[in-house]
Amino acid sequence: GPAVAACDPPPAAAPAKAARGAAGKCVILVPVGRHIEPACEKGLTALEQAGYPVRRIYGHSDIARGRSVIATQALADGFDELLWIDSDVVFQVRDVERLRSHRLPLVGGIYPLKGKRRLAMTLLDRGQALVFGKGGGLIELKYLATGFLLTHRSVYEKVRAHHRLPLCRGETPAGIVPYFLSVILDDEGQSNYLSEDFSFCWRASTAGFKIMADTTIRLGHIGSYTYMWEDAGREMKREDSFKIRFDRPVERPSK
Repeated sequence: GPAVAACDPPPAAAPAKAARGAAGKCVILVPVGRHIEPACEKGLTALEQAGYPVRRIYGHSDIARGRSVIATQALADGFDELLWIDSDVVFQVRDVERLRSHRLPLVGGIYPLKGKRRLAMTLLDRGQALVFGKGGGLIELKYLATGFLLTHRSVYEKVRAHHRLPLCRGETPAGIVPYFLSVILDDEGQSNYLSEDFSFCWRASTAGFKIMADTTIRLGHIGSYTYMWEDAGREMKREDSFKIRFDRPVERPSK
C-alpha cells in the first residue's frame, strides 16, 4: 500500500561511500515494468563491463513513487551521479560517457515517443529548431523525459530543500523523498497535469537548474510496429544530421 508520510527535516548529505573509481561514482538506474528489451540489456551489460554499477529494479507499478524510492536509496548508498535509463531505450556506452563529460548537474538525451511523431521533451521556445546528430550539441529545454537522463546529487539535495520535500516512511530505512511526485500547474489558464519526469524537471528548474540535452546522441525507443507491403520494398533512411523545426505550438507529450 502507499507509504505514510513522516515529515522529517532533510538530513545531511550521505557520504560518497559507494564511489569506486570514475565509473563507480555513477549508478545506472533502470526501472522495469515487465522486461528489459534485449538491445537495452546489451547496453547495460556493456556498462557493467566498463565498471558501472547497474540496478535493474522491478515491481513498481506507480512509476512516480518507484522513481522516488529508487533515487532515495541510491543517494543513501552514497552515489554522486544517478543515470536513469528506461528498459526500452537503446544506447551505447559512449553515449553515457558523453553525458558525463559535460559535467552538468542535469543533462540527457532526446528520443521519440512510440507511435507518435513527437519527441519526449518540451521546448523552451515553441518556434525553435533542433539539429540532431552532426551539427547538434547542448540545448536547454523546458522538460525532458527520464529515459536517458543523468542527474547529480546536488540536484536532489537542492530540490528537496527548495520544495521542502518530506522524508516519507518506506520499505527500507532510507525511506522515500517524493522527488517525482506529479504536480498540477496553471498553464495559460488551464490546469496541466505533469508526468512524473516532467514534474521532476519542473522542480529542478524552479530550484535553479537548467534542463539540458545533448542532441548529438542517437537513442532508440523500442515499441511495437505493424509491418505492411511497403516495408518489404524500402528501408528507413538514417541521416548523420537531422533538423526539426517546430513552427506550430508543440503539444506536450505524455508517455
